Amino acid sequence: MTATYEICAFGNTRALTPQIEAAIAAHFGEFSLRIGNEVALDRSNFLTRRNPKTSTVGLFFGGDPIPSWTRPTALADTDPIIPIVSDLTRCDTELPSEASIFNAMPTNDPSAALKIAAATAECLGLLPSRRRVFLSYRRDESTPVALQLHAALSKAQFDVFLDTHEIRPGAVFQNSLMHSLSDCDVLVMLDTPKYVDSKWATMELLRANELNCAVLRLGWPSVVTDRRFTFTDQIALSRMHFTDRRKLRAVRIQRVVDSIEQLRSKSVAVRQAKLLGTLRSGVLRKSGTFSHPGQMRRVEVGFPSGKTIHVYPIVDVPRSEHVERVVENADPKNCALLYDHLGVKEQWRSHLEWLGARVDDFHWLRSGYIDADLTEALK
Repeated sequence: MTATYEICAFGNTRALTPQIEAAIAAHFGEFSLRIGNEVALDRSNFLTRRNPKTSTVGLFFGGDPIPSWTRPTALADTDPIIPIVSDLTRCDTELPSEASIFNAMPTNDPSAALKIAAATAECLGLLPSRRRVFLSYRRDESTPVALQLHAALSKAQFDVFLDTHEIRPGAVFQNSLMHSLSDCDVLVMLDTPKYVDSKWATMELLRANELNCAVLRLGWPSVVTDRRFTFTDQIALSRMHFTDRRKLRAVRIQRVVDSIEQLRSKSVAVRQAKLLGTLRSGVLRKSGTFSHPGQMRRVEVGFPSGKTIHVYPIVDVPRSEHVERVVENADPKNCALLYDHLGVKEQWRSHLEWLGARVDDFHWLRSGYIDADLTEALK
C-alpha cells in the first residue's frame, strides 16, 4: 500500500524513542491512519524517491557529537523539518548549521512525545496550524483561573479565546462568541457552582455539542455534572488543587494543558469524520462515487456526468490561505472546500462567496446545505 503521509527521521535516530513512536501512532490513529500503512515512518532512508502525491515531514534528531545533516531522499527542499534536541539550551551543541533556520523542540519536557506527535501531524496538514481553545466560564466565579489558563495555554502556543480579551467594544456579543466557537478545537468548561445558570455558558456548551467540538470539563469541588451536556473528558478539582488566592496550582494547570493537547486530535478527527459522512450521503443521493483519500484528508467524488471534484474538509472557519492551499494541492484543479457553516458570521460567509467566485473551478460546500451546494458545483 502506498503511504499518503511520510515521516522521515534522520540524524541521531536512536533518539526516536518508543514513547515518541507510540505518541505519533496514537495521534494518527485518531484519524484512522496506521503506521506502516497510510503512514510511512522512515528511519533508515528506505524511501528512495520523492512522491509528489504524499505529504512529507522530516524529524531531525540532534545529539552530541552533532550528527551529520544527510537529508533523506524522500524529503523535498520545501518540506517542513522539525529539529529535536535534548534541551532548547543545547541547540548550538546538538544541531548542525543546516538546522538553525528551523524552530526546534526539546525532549526533556514531560509532555515531549505528545507535543512532537502533534507538531508532526500539523506539519502534514492533519491538524490545523492554528491551535484554538475556547474558555467558557462565569466571570464572577472563575476569572482568576480563566486568566491563568489563558496565560499557560498561550505560552504553549495555543490561540486562546477569552471573551474579555477578544471581543472588541461595539461588536455583537453573541455573534462574536458563536463565530469564535466555530473556529476552535477544544472548549474548556470551568464548571463552577453557578456556571450552568448562565445563558451564555449553556449556549456555548450546546453549540460545542452541535459542532462535535471536544469539551474538557474542569469540575469545581462539590459541583455535580449536568447530564444535559456531553463532555469528551473531565478533570475533577478538589480544594487542595487551589491556592488561597482562588487560583489553580501549577501541576493542575499543566495537566489541563496536556489534556487539551491530547483532545485536540480527537476533536479534529471526529469533526472531519462528520463532515465527510455528510458529504458521502449527499454524493450517494446524486448517484456519485466517493474514493481516493489523499493529502489533507482529501477525497475524490465522481458523478454520472463524468465530472470529478476533489473535496477537502476543514474544521476551521475558512480563510483565504485555505483556498490557496487547496487550489495548489488539487489535481485536477476542480476542487471544493467542505466546512460547517454553523455559527459563522453572515459577513464572513459573504466574504467567502466573494472569494470563491474569483477562483476558477473552486466551490464551497457547506455541510448543512450539501445537496444544494453539490448541485451548484455540478453546473
